Formats: sequence, C-alpha cells, structure tokens
Amino acid sequence: MRIKIRSIPPPRVRYAPVWVDGLALVAGLTEAGAVCRIGFLDGRSLRGLVNAWRRLWPQTAFEEEETPFPEDLRALPVLLVGTPFQGAVWRALSRIPAGRTVTYGDLAARLGKPGAARAVGRACGANPVPVLIPCHRVVSRENLGGFSAGVRHKEFLLRQEGVFLA
Repeated sequence: MRIKIRSIPPPRVRYAPVWVDGLALVAGLTEAGAVCRIGFLDGRSLRGLVNAWRRLWPQTAFEEEETPFPEDLRALPVLLVGTPFQGAVWRALSRIPAGRTVTYGDLAARLGKPGAARAVGRACGANPVPVLIPCHRVVSRENLGGFSAGVRHKEFLLRQEGVFLA
C-alpha cells in the first residue's frame, strides 16, 4: 500500500458508499484517486458522516460521487493528514499482519517512545482510514481497547482475520 502523509487536507474530496469486508462504509478519495477518509455508515446517515468530515476539514470541498468506487480500496494509494507522530503510528499500523494484534504499549516501544501508549491510542483513534490502516489490530493489555467505530466493529474485524477473542 502506498501511503503519503501530509499536514494539510486536500482541497477536494469525492465520496461514495462502498462495501469493504462486509461493512457498509463511505470512502473519500482525493482528485488524484487516493483514499483519504473512511467512515462507518452503521447507525449514521451519509449526510451526518460527511458533515463530521467537513467539521474536521472545513477548507475541503466534499462532493458526492455518482459512480461507485472500486470495492478493493486497498489497491489505491492512501493520503493521510496528520502530525509526524500520527504518521509514524499509522505507518507502523500498516505493517501489522492480518490475524495479529499488538498492544498500544508495544507499538509505542516499537516507535522508540516507551510510555507513549496513550498517545498511540489517540493516533489510532484519529486514523482517517480505518480498515485500510488496521488500527483494529492494536489492543489494550487488559481488553480490546477502543475503536473509532465502536468495539463491536473492532471485534468483527478481528474475528474476520481469525483472531481468537476470549
């Protein structure tokens, strides 16, 4: 997966509903065709989800796409907007193999930031493209931890990857 990280949101984003791994999602793509946003539709309206994106990126023009996006979003490049630390966390997340989990603390240590488990958790929560950048594979030492779309979706994704959940 080609990942580019920058600090400024793109000027325009086209969005459309898409199914990925059995989940109803909305994907946002830049004019260059890079995935820059993914949101879960479960329990949310398309309008509500896109309005939340508009609040995060007020200078970006969001336009609904009439043509469906390809279902294999993993084949597209990814553009992430965040801080250098968030970018380091997101790149590390992209290297966690399917079917494996790591703790927030272990990921912080891998990044050379022992003791930064909470900061890693915040970066996971700010991941603009969950599912593509697999923040669901990071867990707490005591439990599953959180997930931007809710723990129920985290459990679903982990089970789909063959992770045994006690």
